[in-house]
Amino acid sequence: MKRFSSALIVALAAVTSCAVPVFAQSAARSASSEALQLADNAPDSYTVVKGDTLWDISGRFLKSPWRWPEVWKLNTEQIRNPHWIYPGQVVYLDRKNMTLSLTPGNGGTVKLSPQIHSTPALGPIASVPLQNIQQFLVEPLFTESENPADAGTVIGIQENRVMAGTDETIFARNLSVPNQVAWSVFRPGTPIKDPLSNEVLGYEAIYAGQARVRTPERPPVAAALSVGRVKHEVSVGDRLLPAVDASNFAYVPHAAPADIQARIASIYGGLDETGVNGVVTINAGRNQGIEPGHVAALYRVLGNASYRGPDGGQKVQEIPLPDERYGLLFVFRVFSKLSYAYVLESTRPVRVGDKALAP
Repeated sequence: MKRFSSALIVALAAVTSCAVPVFAQSAARSASSEALQLADNAPDSYTVVKGDTLWDISGRFLKSPWRWPEVWKLNTEQIRNPHWIYPGQVVYLDRKNMTLSLTPGNGGTVKLSPQIHSTPALGPIASVPLQNIQQFLVEPLFTESENPADAGTVIGIQENRVMAGTDETIFARNLSVPNQVAWSVFRPGTPIKDPLSNEVLGYEAIYAGQARVRTPERPPVAAALSVGRVKHEVSVGDRLLPAVDASNFAYVPHAAPADIQARIASIYGGLDETGVNGVVTINAGRNQGIEPGHVAALYRVLGNASYRGPDGGQKVQEIPLPDERYGLLFVFRVFSKLSYAYVLESTRPVRVGDKALAP
């Protein structure tokens, strides 16, 4: 993390340069219709400690933590790289101007040379508790087609075995990324459908485990891979995609687009409902402007009330009821038509068909 330069510090809400990411601008626009409100008993300052998340810190000062872009005073480099808050730094609240700023603190950096990035004593804080979604960042989870063209295929197992476990050798072909060493092994699973149109949005993958290339593929000769950690034994016909590096996950919470009209498409694990810390999919993705870090509000659709009037007459009136807001989602993985999200807050069970709207 670079040292702060006071000449570069600006009020984020006033920044309109193209160097500022779209999410910062769109979040400010989507929330600007409502006045910012401080959290009850908001402190004048707060010292960041290990284990804090950006959500925790923003929530100490704001009633709406996802509106952080409107109040944080950051330079463009810090905005571009969300790894900008470390344990030991002090966050200050300017109540008059409704802004937050921070100091390097004892979690600061040591500049080694102009060409080398400095290394902090403690790692940067995360947006949300990463341990709750770590497996969903690493595992492929989802493919957009039942037979993805860019996935390799397991064609054999050492000594002609039917299954392979940890430290055993598998053979594969059509590995799509040259020089890629780490691969995730999976098999296509249950289709996920849009709860409104019944369109198939993709297929939730059954994660088998990890494998590393030992001998690269040299067509027509297949690649040899060593199987690492497994959840299910690897079989001939299983597929492979490049393993995802979750260590760079640092998406800062920001409001979803004002025009988002998404629904809960599925609940991970085939459950009927979930709650706080649960993982769900919504029927909106890149094609609808969704990106990792978006926060959306959960609403239960209450439908209509059948009303016969004050005299209990024969004519029934179907009167629409307002949707009931009951929680918040944090989007962390995005595909073309579908996204995975983590349930941050919920006062009732989350179910398929519930709405996910701008917070």
